[in-house]
Formats: sequence, structure tokens, C-alpha cells
Amino acid sequence: MQPGLVTGGSGRHSAGMSAETEVRDRLAKDRTHLANERTLLAYVRTALALVAGGAALVELVEGPVSDAAGWMFLAAGALLLPFGLWRFLVVRRHLRGSG
Repeated sequence: MQPGLVTGGSGRHSAGMSAETEVRDRLAKDRTHLANERTLLAYVRTALALVAGGAALVELVEGPVSDAAGWMFLAAGALLLPFGLWRFLVVRRHLRGSG
């Protein structure tokens, strides 16, 4: 095969990228954007669960160990949410820059 030529799905040679390859690449990029959004939602869901669990421990269970664990869960949830948002934005910026 000559340099600069791409073989399409039908076996024909064409200059540049074939339409099939362009569609496949675009769909792959769309799937990656959607995966990034799902990952952000997982961070949000986990942060909310940590905050809810921590608040429940602090308010409903008596004792120093449950209070300490509850406050640690609250802190972890409060730190996880901005981290997940930061990660989402970094990946989104990278994806937009590579396309």
C-alpha cells in the first residue's frame, strides 16, 4: 500500500480518511464523552452517599467512634465531589483538544 492511502471497508484505496473511519472515530469520541459524564455522576453519587452516611452516623448513633467515623465520611464526601468535578473538566478539556 502507498503511504498516505487508507484502505476502506470495501478494500478500495482513497486519499485521507475513509468515511467509515471518520464515523467510527466520531462514535468512539462520543462514547468517551458519555463515559466521562457517567464517571462524574458516579463521583456525585458516591459523595452524596458518603455525606448521607456520615450525617446518619453523627446524628443517629451515639458514641465517640461513630462520631469520628461520621465526620470522616462527611469530610470524604465533601472532598470527593470537587475532585470528581476537577477530573471531569480535565478529561473534557483533553478530549476537546484532541479532536
